[in-house]
This record gives sequence, structure tokens and C-alpha cells, in this order.
Amino acid sequence: MNVWIFKPSGHSAADRRPAIVFFFGGGWVGGTPEHFRKQSEYLATRGMVGIRVEYRTIPKGDPRPPTVCCADAKSALRYVRGHATELGVDPQRIAAAGGSAGGHLAAFT
Repeated sequence: MNVWIFKPSGHSAADRRPAIVFFFGGGWVGGTPEHFRKQSEYLATRGMVGIRVEYRTIPKGDPRPPTVCCADAKSALRYVRGHATELGVDPQRIAAAGGSAGGHLAAFT
């Protein structure tokens, strides 16, 4: 899975900036990490690190609950926290946000 990171101008790994991790919506079956691109870019201009993450979706008609989506979301937050020093992020100031299924993932994490 991929992660897209938008950093403030002049940002360095020595910074301890607040960050926000965005999860796209799509009812568990679709969507794209392109959602929240504008928000990530805007928040980077305001001093935050904006992060958009990819997660696995469930094939249409598959009756299983979205456990793989939840596992991917948890892994994404673990990654950001675990690499906070390299990313110039304060691990105590990481927010999660999303729309639709992504909002659920944000709340779940």
C-alpha cells in the first residue's frame, strides 16, 4: 500500500509537526486515495503534515465485514507513529480523518 505525504514548506525531519492521516471513502468497495488531496495540500500550507493512505477495499458482493480495511488503517497509523522522527511528526499530535467508510476507519483508529 502507498502513502502520500504533503509537508509544509521548509519542513525537515528535525521538526515535530502535527499530522493528519486521511482515509478515503467509498463504502468499503471503492474510492481512491486522491480524495483529500486538496485538504492535505492546504493543511501543509498551514504547518501540518498531511498524509493520505491507501487501504484494501472489499470486492462488491463479498459478505465479509471490512476487517482488512480496519487492519490496513491500523497499520497506516502504526507506520506514521513508528516513523514520526523520520517524517518530522510529533507522535502525540496525529489526527485521523476521512469520509464515509474512511470516516469509520478514522474513528476506528
